[in-house]
Amino acid sequence: MRVFVPALLLLLLLTLPTARAQAAAVTRGSFLNALWEHAGAVPYDATPVFSDVEREDPWATAVGWAAAQGLVQGTGSGRFEPDRPITREEAALVLCRWAQLQGREIRSTEGAGHKDAADLSPWSEGALPWAVETGLLEPVAGGRLDPSGSLEQREVDALFQRMAAGVGG
Repeated sequence: MRVFVPALLLLLLLTLPTARAQAAAVTRGSFLNALWEHAGAVPYDATPVFSDVEREDPWATAVGWAAAQGLVQGTGSGRFEPDRPITREEAALVLCRWAQLQGREIRSTEGAGHKDAADLSPWSEGALPWAVETGLLEPVAGGRLDPSGSLEQREVDALFQRMAAGVGG
């Protein structure tokens, strides 16, 4: 039994960093890269359109493609902040714009029924309530929208699986 307890503790300590890494927030650049891949990884010139996106960045093509499609406009002053975690509200707006480009009609209740609907940003155009109501994104604990919350990789994987299955349209 004495050997078992230290071995169990060692195993637990070795797996904690892995669990934390899997729960890391998805960045803005990574999110657009996932959407670009979902869209078929359309060849696109990776010429930077934002001052903080370099041609050799792994998501440069996706960011340029998304900007050309009108899915993103940056964060101001010619920047995109690709390494910053994407918020639920930002991701929902990109998804909403993508759905519109696909010819889908977008209807939203502007967050009615969600305790934190007043926290929605005016620029988000009701995208987060739409994403939750259509089932692309799950509400967080207590039925909240959590507009400024981040997305973990497992959530992004799930939402693109839902999109592939036709959810959100």
